[in-house]
Amino acid sequence: MRIKRDITNVLLMSIALSSNGLCVSKAGKRFDYDLPPLPHTQGKAGMFAGVSHGKLICLGGADFPDEYPWEGGTKKWYDDAYIWEETQQEWQHVERSMPLPLGYGVSASYADKVWIVGGSNEQGHLSAVRSAEYDDGNIKWRKYPDLPHALANMSGALVGSLLIIVGGMETPVSSALRTCYGLDLDQPDQGWFVLPVWPGPERIFPVCGTYNGKLYMFSGEHTIENSLGNKQRHILQDAYSFQPRKDGNLWTRDWIRLGDMPRGMSAAASPSPLIHRERFRLWGGVDRVTALHTDPVTHPGISATVLWYYPETDSWRYDLQQSSEKGRVTLPTVLYQGSHYYISGEIRPGVRTNSIMSVRNK
Repeated sequence: MRIKRDITNVLLMSIALSSNGLCVSKAGKRFDYDLPPLPHTQGKAGMFAGVSHGKLICLGGADFPDEYPWEGGTKKWYDDAYIWEETQQEWQHVERSMPLPLGYGVSASYADKVWIVGGSNEQGHLSAVRSAEYDDGNIKWRKYPDLPHALANMSGALVGSLLIIVGGMETPVSSALRTCYGLDLDQPDQGWFVLPVWPGPERIFPVCGTYNGKLYMFSGEHTIENSLGNKQRHILQDAYSFQPRKDGNLWTRDWIRLGDMPRGMSAAASPSPLIHRERFRLWGGVDRVTALHTDPVTHPGISATVLWYYPETDSWRYDLQQSSEKGRVTLPTVLYQGSHYYISGEIRPGVRTNSIMSVRNK
């Protein structure tokens, strides 16, 4: 009788989820651990990552090396790099590889370069744009036109050769932005240009992805005032797509509002991996419940919930095969040799992990 009741409960839960527009998917894929952890034992948040000439490169980021923030610890940004070469089967650590310590910007892989956009360090938020190229054991850097202004805590992704940046904030204490910029990586010296913005609120830490010539943007967060005028953190659950089109010398097109997310996932792994060329895998991030935990000592950690988004049907599915790995925030993903790699990240406020996880692209 107990077994029958358990089966009945599972069926009822599935029906309830489906009736609310949140279908259940058993097509989830658990994480693989086919790369060793980063040699930086503590791990970092806000790293940059990409692929250059067949090498996986992870750069920068930040941690609290001495004490946690609630113990009075100070955040430290890094300028080093970790390089993975299949022939060596171990991480190569390159100290002082970057022009300056940096984290919490956007990175992308294109033309055998890792492109680094904006970000922050101890001095504040930055507007610099550079590329890193692996060449015979060395990383060569090249500078490009700056962003229109300093920007960090934003997101972005490549649509063809067009690198699109959305959201973010200009300074550590400024408001979230409703801005969208583009840079054609085939002609980067022509500089950045303004793109249309989405028909929704400003935000930091959205999650982006690319499918069929479109940019997709999910969640993020901003600050709002409640009925008493008090400011509070607000996790967004909206989603949008944008298909850029060049008309003469201008990029145009309207954003489209998509179905709302079942739960917000601010600062989740980004870009969101596209699996089987048909669905986005969204994992980690902060939802509205997690955002209510303001005590870092008792914080339960980031949710490990996996959601699937199907762009062809504008539909969401919940993955029953949830990962046993703790959820993370502020981490990049990289498509490398047929797998999407999740690079380091933060598992609860101030606490990082150095593990590298992956899911197969097919």
